[in-house]
Amino acid sequence: MQEFLWGTATASYQVEGGIQNNDWWEWEKAGRIKTGDSALVACDHYNRYKDDFKLIKFLENNAYRFSIEWSRIEPERGKFDEKAIEHYVEMLEELKNLGVEPILTLHHFTIPLWFKEMGGFLNEESPKIFADYIKHVMPYFKDYVNYWITINEPMILSSLGYFLGMWPPGEHSARNTFKVSKNLLLSHMEANKIIKENRSGAQVSIAHHILIFEPDKLWNPLDGAIARFNNFILNYSFLDVLTTGKIPYPFSRGEFYSDLKDSIDFIGLNYYTRVFVKFSPKGLFREAERKMPKNDFNQYIYPEGIERVLVNLANRYGLRIMITENGIADREDKWRSEYILKTAESMKNAVKKGADIFGYMFWSLMDNFEWNEGYSMKFGLFEVNFETQERKPRKSAFTYRDIAKKFKNGLKE
Repeated sequence: MQEFLWGTATASYQVEGGIQNNDWWEWEKAGRIKTGDSALVACDHYNRYKDDFKLIKFLENNAYRFSIEWSRIEPERGKFDEKAIEHYVEMLEELKNLGVEPILTLHHFTIPLWFKEMGGFLNEESPKIFADYIKHVMPYFKDYVNYWITINEPMILSSLGYFLGMWPPGEHSARNTFKVSKNLLLSHMEANKIIKENRSGAQVSIAHHILIFEPDKLWNPLDGAIARFNNFILNYSFLDVLTTGKIPYPFSRGEFYSDLKDSIDFIGLNYYTRVFVKFSPKGLFREAERKMPKNDFNQYIYPEGIERVLVNLANRYGLRIMITENGIADREDKWRSEYILKTAESMKNAVKKGADIFGYMFWSLMDNFEWNEGYSMKFGLFEVNFETQERKPRKSAFTYRDIAKKFKNGLKE
C-alpha cells in the first residue's frame, strides 16, 4: 500500500533569509510590514536546512513542501545563478536520502526585481518569461521531484496585490486583478507543459486557497448572492479553468486553451478558515462578526470546514487531493493540537464520503516571516527564537507526530 504523504510546508522568502532582490524586499524597505520586521535573516533555513530536515524526521513525516526562490536563481533576466540552483539540488538530494518526498513549489508569491520592473504578471509576456525560468531549472530538478506546484495561491496573489492593495504592488484595480489572474493561468499552463516534457509521470497542480463564505443572514438574498459570487470567483473559477480550458468573463472573453484543459493532475488545497459576508456595493464583500473563537490572525477557528471543502472538490472535479497547506496562527499553542485532531477527523469523514486524499502538508514546519504581519504570527509546530535561531517543538508537534504515525497508510478505516 502506498504511504500517505504526511508533511509540512514552507516558502522561500518566509524562511530562507538573505533575499534582497525581489518585490517583497522593496515592500519591506517601504515600511509596509506592520511590525517593522525584516525577512533578511528569517529562519536562516537556506543555511540550516539539514538541521531543519531532522525536524521533519522527528515529526515522523515522509514529505516536505517547499519553494525555490526565483530571484536567487535568475537575479537578472536570462542570467542564472548556477550556485543557487545547485543549492536547491543539494536540498532535494538530502530529502531523498532521508526518505522524504519533496513537493516543489516553483513560484510562491515573490518575483525578481527585474521582472517587477517589467510589470510582473501584468506583462503580456509574463507566461513566456515564467516559462523561460522553468525551462532552465527543470533539467536540474526533474530527477528528484514527483509532485510539482507551479504557483501558490494565484487568486490570493492577484486579489491582495491588485484589488485590495495589501500586498505588492499595492494596486486597487479590478481590471488588473483579472488580467494578472489570466496571466497566472497561462503561466501555469506553460509550466505544466515544460514539466511534463521533462519528467515522465510528473504530478502537477497549483496550491489553491479556498475560504468558506457564509452569508451573514440566511434570509437576506443579497448576502447569499455575495457569498455565492465570492465562492465562484475566489474558490472555484481558477480550478474550473484548469479542468475545462475555458477562461470565462471577467477573466477574459471566454477564450479556450486546449493546453489548460486537464492541466492539473490533482488538486492542491490550502484551507484555513471561513468568513461571514454581507453584501457591499464597494467590494467583493464586507465581513460580519460572530462571537466565535478566533486565532491570532483574527480568523475563525473552523477545522471542521475542511470536510465540506474536500467533499465539494471531490464531487465537482473527481480528482485526487493533496492538502498543500492547513494550519493556525497560535502563539501560545492553545488551539493547535485540537485543530490538528479535528482536521484529521474531518479528513477521515471526507474520505468516507468519497474524497481521494493522498497527502497533508501542515503550515508550517516552524515559525516564519508571515508577510505583512512579520514575525507576530506563529504558525510553526516548532517555535523559533529569531535571535538565536533555536528551534523548539511545541506540544502540538507531538500531536501531529502521533497522527502521522497512526495514519501512516492513509485515512481509510
